[in-house]
Amino acid sequence: MLLATSKTSPVSIRAQSGFTLIEALIAAVILAIGVVGIVSLLTLSKVYQHESIQRVRAVELADGIIERIRRNPADVAAYDTGLLSPLVNASGGTDPDCASSCDAAELAAYDLWDWKRLLDGASATVTEEGEPKNTVGLRNVRACIEFTADTGRTNTGIVDVVIQWQGIREASDAVAAGGVTCGEAGDVDLTRRQVIVSSYVIDEMEL
Repeated sequence: MLLATSKTSPVSIRAQSGFTLIEALIAAVILAIGVVGIVSLLTLSKVYQHESIQRVRAVELADGIIERIRRNPADVAAYDTGLLSPLVNASGGTDPDCASSCDAAELAAYDLWDWKRLLDGASATVTEEGEPKNTVGLRNVRACIEFTADTGRTNTGIVDVVIQWQGIREASDAVAAGGVTCGEAGDVDLTRRQVIVSSYVIDEMEL
């Protein structure tokens, strides 16, 4: 008697390959989060870079007017605006036309006029829609110059230059409670930035 042999037909097993829809969605979400993170990092980098450039610009402006005062120590009082009478965000006024031959008071008037143009950025402009616009000025800038003479001296003493402007984001008020301000302190302003540069000026005629 022959035994019946059973044959089993082979079943083909296919290996799974590729991504499922859920895996693709998860990968897309992770990629999107990464892109958003990179964009946010680049945005913050640009903001901090702009803030840094503004601060460097303010220090340069303060150093610039101090150097002008050092070159004209015979009338330091003419540069003294005081802390309550700031030079505010405008280059208005007429050119005193006194860059060379003039006395100490006239040179001081010219220096302040020219420095206001630098504060406002009027020294570099571009034309947009037919109107010139300043390109290098600080935003809502105000500046004060205060001179404190030594005892028994008129043009020898400490010059303090205070420059305030408005930053592009809220951080912390640069003016602490009771601190030095250019103009009235007013309310707390989290976008307010400030630099104070002090220097000692000597009038050799008083030595």
